[in-house]
Amino acid sequence: MEIQGKLIEIYEPITGEGRNGQWKRQDFVLETVSQFPRKICFSTTGDKVDVSGLQKGQEITVSINIESREYNGRWFTDVRAWRITQGISQTQTNVEIQGKLIQAFDMRSGMGKNGKEWKMQEFLLETNEQFPRKIVFAVWGDKDKSALVVGEDVTIYADIDSRLGSNGTNWFTSVQAYKAVKGLVSSQPSAMPSNGEYGIAAPAASAAPISDPIQTLTEQDLAQTDPADALPF
Repeated sequence: MEIQGKLIEIYEPITGEGRNGQWKRQDFVLETVSQFPRKICFSTTGDKVDVSGLQKGQEITVSINIESREYNGRWFTDVRAWRITQGISQTQTNVEIQGKLIQAFDMRSGMGKNGKEWKMQEFLLETNEQFPRKIVFAVWGDKDKSALVVGEDVTIYADIDSRLGSNGTNWFTSVQAYKAVKGLVSSQPSAMPSNGEYGIAAPAASAAPISDPIQTLTEQDLAQTDPADALPF
């Protein structure tokens, strides 16, 4: 999956000690280029993607993985960048997620600040990759949910949106599905390319270099370096 937009914030790296030793994480925020722009907070782990050469206002394309984890009874979603390329294409790649639906949560409803009633239902999907990931996504309003059957495969088309928490530092990300189709019908490539390219992509000849050449990391390495015990995101 790829997300395109303008870089609007880069945070300082943070480190900690977990079950698997020391971990390092750095977040950055992008605003999408679309009719209705959205802010998305991405994270990088370890030193495989060095964003120090990037600058605010720069247009970039980010290759991502999405994963949700439960912490103290709540689900938190993280968008992880494994490759960054300078520039954007004319067409934004759809966010397609496919896998088996493993849980449907209770419908929730309430009243918004504008006085309008809202309702939303969340679902939990497990991807069908070599290293499966769980992803929580929401369906708002009365959209058709006939394709969302627990225990069956589904492909969803979604928007990603991150919002800054009340403390002004933590970002919380949600995946909002606007279409669901029964089965694994997507032609989207796997989460990572077969050659395992990982890092900052080499810029076009006309652009100024921003980083060293692409580093490589296998998908198994990615799973092992993931700071899962650093929750909440």
